[in-house]
Amino acid sequence: MPLSRFGKRHERTFGKEKEEWDGDFRKPPKPESYWTNVKGQCRWCGLMILNDNDDTINTRRSWHEDCATEYMIIYHSKEQRAWVRRRDNGECNHCGNIGMRWDVDHIRPLWEQKGVVKEDLDWSYYSLDNLQTLCKKCHKKKTKDESAIRALKNKKKISKVNYKETKTWE
Repeated sequence: MPLSRFGKRHERTFGKEKEEWDGDFRKPPKPESYWTNVKGQCRWCGLMILNDNDDTINTRRSWHEDCATEYMIIYHSKEQRAWVRRRDNGECNHCGNIGMRWDVDHIRPLWEQKGVVKEDLDWSYYSLDNLQTLCKKCHKKKTKDESAIRALKNKKKISKVNYKETKTWE
């Protein structure tokens, strides 16, 4: 279940016309089921939501709890930070320092998804497993080294880099 609540800041989109994905790799496209007009159909996975007691369709809900959590982690950075904070307790994944100032970092950077067509998008880039806690100092180092790698990649057209194995920013 999402740690934060839907509020007025969340746009109401139930029953609205489907929007085409603009290709922004920072926000992946929403699934076809997101644009449903059917009450009781999960907007993330597309399956019907059943009542616990009698297996009839629950027309008052439009999200499974796990689907709502996954959606919120992908599309809402506040929720993303809350889940990473809960998992890592603010401990830097690199140096081990625990502090109040930390960043959520993508282990495999999102820019690797830049230019990828909708059908070939790798959804694991947006999952909680691809997120880590880094202190500001370590995050700055990692970002600097990743930008150098990206510049080399753009010049030489090298293949994908395995970031878990190559901690060049140590």
